Amino acid sequence: MVLELSLRVVYRGVLPVVVALGVVASLATIWVLAQPGLRKAAANRYFLALAAFDLLHFLFYIPILVSACGCTFPNYGSAYYFTHFGWTLAASFHGMGTYTLVLLALDRFVGVWFPTAFKRLQRPPFAFTHRMVAVVVLSVGVHVPFMSHGNVVCAEDENIICSSNTTTCESGAWVSVNGYVCNYDHPWHIAYRHFQSLIVHWLPYALMYVFNVSLVIAVSLGKVRFPRSAAKGAADHEHQGAARTGAQQTKRNKEGILVATMIAMTASYVLFTLPIAIFLTGFADTGTERCKYYNPKEMLRHIGNILQLAERVLHIFFLLLIYPRFRREMMSLVRRRSATTEEGDTTSPDDQRSGSSPLSSALHSAKTGDSNTPPSSHFMESDIS
Repeated sequence: MVLELSLRVVYRGVLPVVVALGVVASLATIWVLAQPGLRKAAANRYFLALAAFDLLHFLFYIPILVSACGCTFPNYGSAYYFTHFGWTLAASFHGMGTYTLVLLALDRFVGVWFPTAFKRLQRPPFAFTHRMVAVVVLSVGVHVPFMSHGNVVCAEDENIICSSNTTTCESGAWVSVNGYVCNYDHPWHIAYRHFQSLIVHWLPYALMYVFNVSLVIAVSLGKVRFPRSAAKGAADHEHQGAARTGAQQTKRNKEGILVATMIAMTASYVLFTLPIAIFLTGFADTGTERCKYYNPKEMLRHIGNILQLAERVLHIFFLLLIYPRFRREMMSLVRRRSATTEEGDTTSPDDQRSGSSPLSSALHSAKTGDSNTPPSSHFMESDIS
């Protein structure tokens, strides 16, 4: 089948690079957050779940790339998979990551504005495990009607309809009539598409907008200080006597880190996924000729898919830029990995005379209160380490 140029460029050129970057970024994030010093923190468990959902989203996007967004299938089996599972599984894992972000933003919102209710929100039936089960059930459940609907037909068949049960095709050109396009004009399908779009896109947007604006207001009112401003404020008031201890300042810094991370992640989510949400809500159609001929509306789909995947790649960059403990842990793991793969003793004579190594220096700095090294895990609050 001759593919339209934009399909070849996007699904055979641009998106494979984005997916490869996403897989590497997600694996690196999981590797760092799974370390004992980080994984015990409440917020880090959500970041870890988010990275796992991102990884699965990238992996299950590969069939979409191979089939050029459902335009080419080498055999009946691949067309059948795409019909029932291709888009639905990728969209389900995307939904899981979306609602994990919503839960993270909710925790920050409650922690800033209703601190007395925060701990109650972490206990059953709102504990981490219960939340993740609800996220998985909601994300998969909302896609089940599309997953169970649809059929595989032969391109030679003049009547490409949902009820076709063809299993042979002389030309070998299979067409996927998936649940998103099957019975597209039926009232029940139109109604359910709007319901699914509300749950998957617009409700998360509304919640993230409310939480994000509330966090920005909290920062502007001084209820939360970003790490730099918090440190400056502490220096300005140092001469007043030290009624506020270092532990209190550390707690404020940690809250500022989480708030800054959530503002960045939720804002980027809304900005980067809005084009595909607009397309699916107002411009998508059955697109019977979209694989062969240029369609201006399909360009919005292509751009939307690129931005949607790129947004998930950005998660690791936000953690590296805003979350110092994550950054230090990753650098430490990379150094240790490099040291274990090299042959011979990697310690220099100067290090031997001074009795120091990168790891021992870090431990010594932590004991002496060096702010550039990770504090011990037991010192940190349960919410972030």
